[in-house]
Amino acid sequence: MISIIAIVMEALFFLALINPVSKVVVVNMLPKKIQKNGIVRLIMKSNLIALAMLILFAFAGKFILQDFFQIDINALRIAGGIVLTVMGFRALDRGLFFNLDDDGSISEMAIVPLASPMIAGPATIAATILKASILSPLYVSFALIIAIGINALISLFSLNIKRALDRYNLMGAIIRITGLFVMSMGIHMIISAVKTYFGF
Repeated sequence: MISIIAIVMEALFFLALINPVSKVVVVNMLPKKIQKNGIVRLIMKSNLIALAMLILFAFAGKFILQDFFQIDINALRIAGGIVLTVMGFRALDRGLFFNLDDDGSISEMAIVPLASPMIAGPATIAATILKASILSPLYVSFALIIAIGINALISLFSLNIKRALDRYNLMGAIIRITGLFVMSMGIHMIISAVKTYFGF
């Protein structure tokens, strides 16, 4: 029987990887031409696309990765760890997770960069495949639904959240602190993958 508490704990793990704090910044960096209704549609579409991608990897990720592409799971974990480390360092150093261009349609933005790599990035995909192989795809899917649901809610309230944080000059500090945690998670993923691969 699936424990609700255990699912919530896994959801919190995925939530840390997805990093909803960064979405507060992302939404406020969207081109000014996008109206509030457009932002809501963009947030919902990007989260649903990311959820569909991650659930697909939960059920078929091992086949896609190992049988089709012949890639060891630890290689994906290292790649995801490197991406997280670089993203975390950029946030720590510059106070930004990434830069958004004004070019491109709303539909394109919903897929790249919002759905992937901002939500369903290499690190999240690697963790999804790994967790699904250890636990079960259904178990992981429930956790992903909770995590991405929370991420979507935070994104929807991001305009108000950013205004409140800016009032007390807290946004920059929170981004850098989050960047430090993201960087640490990336390094931890790399170390864990190397240990597993070499049997330490």
